[in-house]
Amino acid sequence: MFLVLLLTATQCPQSDPATPDPVQPPSPEPTIFLIPAIEPGDGTDLIDQLLDTGIIRVGIRVWPEAAFAPPAFRGFSNATTGGALNGFEVDLAHLLAEGLGLELELIEAYPPVIASGDWRGEWDIAIASLVPFDQPPEPSAGRAVSGLVFSEPYGYMPMGVLVPAGENGIQSVGDLSGRKVGVLADSPYEQLLVAPREEPLTVQGRPVLTVALPTDIEIVPESNLLKTIRLLGQPEGEETTDVVAVIGPAPILQEAVNADLPVKPVQAQYLGFQPLAVAAVPRDGLKVDRLMLEINTVLGRLQRRGILAEVYQRWYQQDLSRLPDSEDRE
Repeated sequence: MFLVLLLTATQCPQSDPATPDPVQPPSPEPTIFLIPAIEPGDGTDLIDQLLDTGIIRVGIRVWPEAAFAPPAFRGFSNATTGGALNGFEVDLAHLLAEGLGLELELIEAYPPVIASGDWRGEWDIAIASLVPFDQPPEPSAGRAVSGLVFSEPYGYMPMGVLVPAGENGIQSVGDLSGRKVGVLADSPYEQLLVAPREEPLTVQGRPVLTVALPTDIEIVPESNLLKTIRLLGQPEGEETTDVVAVIGPAPILQEAVNADLPVKPVQAQYLGFQPLAVAAVPRDGLKVDRLMLEINTVLGRLQRRGILAEVYQRWYQQDLSRLPDSEDRE
């Protein structure tokens, strides 16, 4: 049993027989993508419930503004529409839902809850720049944690450092010693930088950070990292920031440079690459093994057909769906 996802056909208009049209190349054959429909299981996996409802609810982290192309943001809004959600992760959610044959429902999720895994059934999967660490970071105080189950990576986000463009004595990451550095709150960046240095976080046995950072950096979690980037390096005024650098997604940091803000990368070398994955949590006695298997199938199909690369190019002007050749483990 097959599901037709895309059928494009062209129809030629009728022409006057007394005035023949010039010779035209033959119309291309319709493009048809046939994707096997997902067979129902024995009811023990979450995918069976989703197939019954026909809907998949995706929890995403919505950034507070659209500057510098964050993964998900709310577009121009008004009191009536509330604004449409845009961004790379929004596009990915649509592609996943389409590949699974399900209707998509996007849910703006609270970032600390996404990271904790204590979802309480409010969404089915999460696409929120999550990193499938081998060893889970320590939970925050008073926050329950459930086991997150991850897909294969759908991308590898390079990590960079942004500093004021003026003379500030910061020429390398070593110069961040003893200084305040901003990172996005409740994100893998915060998890990486507050993890015990004797046990660095890894993905598939490989350290995520490939550049050694000073152990005495003072990490400052920022709820609005984009605002902090704009304030970085600005002359003292009504509103300033006390951090001397920002660690975050390198493409977003580069967009701030391209926007002619008074900032610069601290060095050309990336701090490492964060593998990004879709997450799910078993609930109500239902496993998520088959759900993740189907998600991996869709991601693999998007990778092979170059669709994932195209979406990355649209939002980040580069293909982040694979590690660079020099970093590839295969």
